[in-house]
Amino acid sequence: MAAVVEPAASGSSGMPIKLDVVHVGLGMTFTELPFTEDTTIDAFKEALYPRTGTEPANMALSLPDGTAIEGDGAQTLGMCGLGLGATVVHVTDTNEDSISNNLLNAAEEVPKVEGKSDAGFAAFRKASAKPRAAKPAPTDDTERVEAEAFEVGQRVTTAKGASATVRFIGQVEPLPKGWWVGIELDEPTGKNDGEVKGVRLFTCGENRGAVSRPSTLTAVNTEEDADEL
Repeated sequence: MAAVVEPAASGSSGMPIKLDVVHVGLGMTFTELPFTEDTTIDAFKEALYPRTGTEPANMALSLPDGTAIEGDGAQTLGMCGLGLGATVVHVTDTNEDSISNNLLNAAEEVPKVEGKSDAGFAAFRKASAKPRAAKPAPTDDTERVEAEAFEVGQRVTTAKGASATVRFIGQVEPLPKGWWVGIELDEPTGKNDGEVKGVRLFTCGENRGAVSRPSTLTAVNTEEDADEL
């Protein structure tokens, strides 16, 4: 059975004292709280209530060694031996349903959130991203209209700005369906000599031949160029 600190028989001097208060349930320590030796136990508990949230009626006071501090609430801290070498008071909430007595259970109920690296977030975005609409498969008529705007011998420029001459217009069996334009480049920056995957479309110098979709080429108005000259 824990020892009990009984109130002293004599009165107190009213001298100022500082106490360290440890709330057992909260796991918090309030250091050097100012009181006087003639502060009553009731007044002491009332002063702690805003800090701890424990109702004064539910406060059990004790020394660090477990010795209970008991007595009439009108008794003073000095009469209970506090301030005369005893400067630490433990407060225990006797209400089993109080927040301080259920902090551990509340912590266990909080769902854990796993931290994710940037790589994990990128994977999440990739998984949640809406799939892009697939491009329709090319048909025999793909870019037919665009191809009709060109003619063999016409000067054009490519999407990369290279100058070339149209040498072929039509479909190429080894390539995807649709219409293609074979061009002879002014500079040897092409990929063939007019032969594409074993099919001869036209003849030109090595690496001066290329095949493009009509929509990637721009016609050059040679008549306007001649007028400017």
